[in-house]
Amino acid sequence: MPNAEDFDDFYVSSRRRLVLQTFALTGDLGASRSAVRDAYVAARHHWNKIGRSADPESWVRPRAWATAQRRHTVRRWHKERGITPDQAAVLEGLHDLTDVQRRVLVLDHLSDLSRTDIGRELGITADRVDAALAEGTAALADHLDCDPDGLQARLDDLDAVAGEVKLPRPPIIRRSGLRRRRNHAIVGSVMVVAITVGAGAFVAVAAPEKPLPRAGELVSKRMLLTTDALGPVTTKQPWRMLSTTDNTRGDGINTTCQGSAFADDAGLGTWVRTFASDNPMGRLVQTVEISNSPGAAQAAYDTTLGWYAGCREARIQLVDAYDVTGVGDEAKILRMRIPAAKNRSFVVGVARTGALTTSTVLETATSEPSGAATLANVLAASVRDLCESRVAGDCVDDAVGVRETLPPPSGETPGMLAIADLPAIARVNRPWVGTDPAPATTNPAATTCDNANFVKAGAPGATTRTYLIPQARLPKRFGLTETIGRFRTPKAAARFMAQVTGRMKACPDKELGSTIEHAVLQQKGYRGSSFGLWRLESQVNKQRELIAYWTGIIRNGRNVAQVTLTPVDQYDVSPETFRALIARARDRIFEAG
Repeated sequence: MPNAEDFDDFYVSSRRRLVLQTFALTGDLGASRSAVRDAYVAARHHWNKIGRSADPESWVRPRAWATAQRRHTVRRWHKERGITPDQAAVLEGLHDLTDVQRRVLVLDHLSDLSRTDIGRELGITADRVDAALAEGTAALADHLDCDPDGLQARLDDLDAVAGEVKLPRPPIIRRSGLRRRRNHAIVGSVMVVAITVGAGAFVAVAAPEKPLPRAGELVSKRMLLTTDALGPVTTKQPWRMLSTTDNTRGDGINTTCQGSAFADDAGLGTWVRTFASDNPMGRLVQTVEISNSPGAAQAAYDTTLGWYAGCREARIQLVDAYDVTGVGDEAKILRMRIPAAKNRSFVVGVARTGALTTSTVLETATSEPSGAATLANVLAASVRDLCESRVAGDCVDDAVGVRETLPPPSGETPGMLAIADLPAIARVNRPWVGTDPAPATTNPAATTCDNANFVKAGAPGATTRTYLIPQARLPKRFGLTETIGRFRTPKAAARFMAQVTGRMKACPDKELGSTIEHAVLQQKGYRGSSFGLWRLESQVNKQRELIAYWTGIIRNGRNVAQVTLTPVDQYDVSPETFRALIARARDRIFEAG
């Protein structure tokens, strides 16, 4: 059985590491110190159980982090004594990450957990861990203007500040834990006596297990948005509230792209409130899902984002994505549109605070979606009201900000274009469909000019995928193909890209039946990426029939992707549209790590 000596050893060996992790997470030494102390006191209370586990630290850490984040509301590191500008820059960069990115980065660099263990502790999938780590590493390295390999040293340097924190000696923590257990035992005994006497019985019985709380006990209707909160949303007519439901009637689908009635099927409850405005025609839906734990809410948050990032509605386009800072534990905004005879646009805000996930979906009859900052204020109002709930986590900072970021994972092939990334074609009102990814033993995205072969060039695991609009009955030649491959080194990837760009430049001289009408080359782009794109026309037979291609190649680090669209007649795109598609392929390639 675990004893006091075991607890003391655990406390002494892990406390400094836990203070460092909590300080990196919040940037608040005072909140970190008190939260870590309280977490160890709770651990001593339950030591008979916790001491038997293979990793007691995984029990203490989430409690310390949750407590520290509740007590921490502002950027305190600017006032910490003895902190250097370099350390402040690291904390600033960490603060600008999403909550998941920050947690994954801290655990990966400042703990001994494996990627699998990190996912288990945070309640997210291994793929989500890898994506968050890649995004967080790239963003922090970009903020610090350093190589990603240098982040470990920069994070370790925070220990010079966290290491100065003085925590109570083991006997003090031990006595506090025992006192806490004794007080809980007294309270429990009183409750048992009250229940027993109230029932007219005089035998010792155990306290009955509490039923799960109702949704209204955790989040009441008065915690939902009101029309006053919709003031920032630009419409010429005032908003009016249409309905408030628990989403248990009908199919439960309230917004375009929503995948199912609930993002958390095992949740404790849901509220859906709908608003409308007439000029221009607008609709806003707020959804609040109550989960059993922050980990379950994290999964619901990811699922909700995935509905929209992976939407397959006909002509839907994911315009851009934004991180929202200062709102809940994490928050994002996506802007989407459906260009058509009757245009529709959407701004989707999703936030998580503790065990609660809230989304606000604004739909308007406009060609362009409203600005992200507009909905960020509504999302902040939603979270601020929910902070009254006892299962809420982080609330809202004084300064709410939005920053454009990479689109969230779509649920399709990581690193490759998603359906919502693809352009609308002419007046076609049918959805794109993507094939399953397949090994790129040949490269279907290659043109007669570049003849690029990923496998032969050193990317043996290259993958290809083709996208069509089968229900539209377009000419058979029409379609879009993407091939992506990972090379052994960034230099090998750069050589392959240089080879392709060189062949495209020389093509009109070598292939007399080929012409290049449009060419763009960006050598140094977003986060060190590069891309090139071309409009190619090739004569394919003696009748001088021409086949047109749009093709582009993108590189980031070791990863290279080639995207080729074969238009036919009026089923074509503009240079600006194809460039936007290549930019989105560049954004997606970051998911490949």
